[in-house]
Amino acid sequence: MSSDVWVGAATTLVGAALGGAISYLLSWQQVKEARRQRGEDDARERRRRSIDRRFAAYSDFLTRARSFRNAAQAHYLQPSHGPSLAEVDSLLQSANDASALVFLVVESEETYQGCRNVLRALSQAREIIHESQPDAAGDPWAELDVLLGRATREFQNSVRTELEVTGPMAAWHGPALAGREGEREG
Repeated sequence: MSSDVWVGAATTLVGAALGGAISYLLSWQQVKEARRQRGEDDARERRRRSIDRRFAAYSDFLTRARSFRNAAQAHYLQPSHGPSLAEVDSLLQSANDASALVFLVVESEETYQGCRNVLRALSQAREIIHESQPDAAGDPWAELDVLLGRATREFQNSVRTELEVTGPMAAWHGPALAGREGEREG
């Protein structure tokens, strides 16, 4: 055989080996990139599920705390048609039960303390409600309104910060400012 054939065969063999190595390296890089992308996608999905769980827990707790507040308001402002003390207590227990899930999923200290403050306000409101009658002089609803409204608004604002929800984060204003600013919500 001539040396040209050997050179041609060797060149072909080296070219095939080099092509195979390049193909292997590119394939290995693609597999590595795909794994990295799957890892990022998994982390993003876990974060989304965490946010969804926290949003559901926080909104359920806020809804139940506001149901208690609305029942307490009706208990005082409409004593003959409002809910009974037992119904108000039941709503308080419902809000208290909902806080358990909040404490399981909470991720910020501010939201954790906000939930504790709402629970304290609910407990204080229960004590006030049990100590006074709806028709009694010195109606405590104004005090309860401020207590519950401020605590729930602070919790709501801390949740908005934790969940990175955009929009207004106003402080709670009591009934005196409600008419002027249209800003009364608990």
